[in-house]
Amino acid sequence: MKKIFTFFFVTMVVINVFPQKVSKELFAEYEDTLKIMAHSIMNGKNEVEKSKANQLFISTLKEVLQYEGSFTYPFDSLKTISIKKSKDNNVRIYTWIFKKDNGIYQYFGFVHYKNKTKKRYEIIELKDNSKEIRRPENKDLDNNNWYGALYYEIIYIKKPGRKYYILLGWDGNNDLSTKKIIDVMFFAGKGKIRFGASIFKKKKKTTKRYILEYNSTSTISVRFDEKEKRILFNHLIPMRKGLEGLYDYYVPNGTYNAFNYENGKWIFRSDVVVRNSNTNNVPKREKPKTGIIPK
Repeated sequence: MKKIFTFFFVTMVVINVFPQKVSKELFAEYEDTLKIMAHSIMNGKNEVEKSKANQLFISTLKEVLQYEGSFTYPFDSLKTISIKKSKDNNVRIYTWIFKKDNGIYQYFGFVHYKNKTKKRYEIIELKDNSKEIRRPENKDLDNNNWYGALYYEIIYIKKPGRKYYILLGWDGNNDLSTKKIIDVMFFAGKGKIRFGASIFKKKKKTTKRYILEYNSTSTISVRFDEKEKRILFNHLIPMRKGLEGLYDYYVPNGTYNAFNYENGKWIFRSDVVVRNSNTNNVPKREKPKTGIIPK
C-alpha cells in the first residue's frame, strides 16, 4: 500500500501543471497507478487493505476521467476492471468487483458519457445497493440505488424518443449461487441516468429487468445474438423435484430460452432453436479479461 500512496502523490503533483487536455504519457502514468490499486483490490491481505486501495482507485479514476481524451484512452492493462463501450460511441461503463472477507460481493462503477448539450464528456458514479433492494425485477433504480453487477456487454437500442442501453452483467452473489442480470439503462435528462424499464415481457408478466440465479458450481451463458436481435440464455431447472424456487439448486438443462426484440419490447421465448452451424447464434460463456471474474 505504501507504493500506491507514493505513486498517487507524485501523480497528483504532475496533474496540477497540466491543462484539461493532457498527454498520452500522463494517461499512462495514471494507468500504472490504477493498475497497482486494482491488484490490491483483488489480492489484498484483508478487507481493510482492499478497501483502502478501492477508495484510492475510485478517486484516481474519477480524476483521470475528467480529462479530455480519457474517453478514448484504452486503459487496457487494467485486467480486473470491465470497461465496455456502447456501439453509438456515447457511453463507456467501468465496473469492478470488491469481495469482502465474508464472501459477499460488492460492485463499483462509473458511467462515462457524452453530454451533447454541453459538448463534453461527463461521469456518473454508480453506488451498489443491491443487498437492500427487494424484488429488484420491478424496481425503478438510479446511480445512487444501483443493482450492482460486473457488466460484460452493452446492447444499444434506439427507439422513437429514447435510447436504451441493455446491460448484461455477472453477480457472484454468494458461495451458493451466482446471478446473471439483464438490465436496462437510459438517460433521464440533466445528467441523470435510470435503471429499469417495463420492456421485458414473459407471458402476461412484464418486468423492468430480468435476473437468472443458479447454482454457483454451474456455468451458464447470457449473450446477445445481434443477427436475430435476441438475447439467448440457458434454461434453468432445479436439480431434483422438491427444490422448485430454491435457486441455489438450479442448473442448466441443455436447452435455451431467449428474449426477442419486437416493437420496442423484449419478448420471452422458450425452448428456442439454436443453429449450431452458425457460431454467432450459439450462446457462449463470456470471456472476460484475465482476473475479472473469480472462478
